[in-house]
Amino acid sequence: MADTADTADSTDTTVAARVEIRVDRDSCVGSGACALFEPDFFDQSEEDGLVVPRVREAGPEALPALRTAASRCPARAIVLVPADGPEGACDGQASAGWDRSD
Repeated sequence: MADTADTADSTDTTVAARVEIRVDRDSCVGSGACALFEPDFFDQSEEDGLVVPRVREAGPEALPALRTAASRCPARAIVLVPADGPEGACDGQASAGWDRSD
C-alpha cells in the first residue's frame, strides 16, 4: 500500500511543473474553441483567424484549463509540454508551423 502513495506523490510533482504552450498554425482550422473557452491563454488572429497563444508558459494552476482547451481543439493544434523538459519532447508532432509565441 505504501508504494501506491509514493506513486501518487511522484505524479503530483510532475503536475506541479510549468507547462509550455505550443500551437501548430499549419494544423489550426480557426474554429476559435480555444479562444472561446480559454481567452486568457488563446486568441485568434484578426488576419487569418488562426490561433495565437497569449502566453508562452503557464503555471501548474493553469494546467486543467489548458488541457481542456487542447482537448476541444478539433485540429489538435495545441500541445502542452513540460517547460523544463528536454528538447524534442514533441518529436514526431512538430512541423514548420509550430509556434509558441504570437
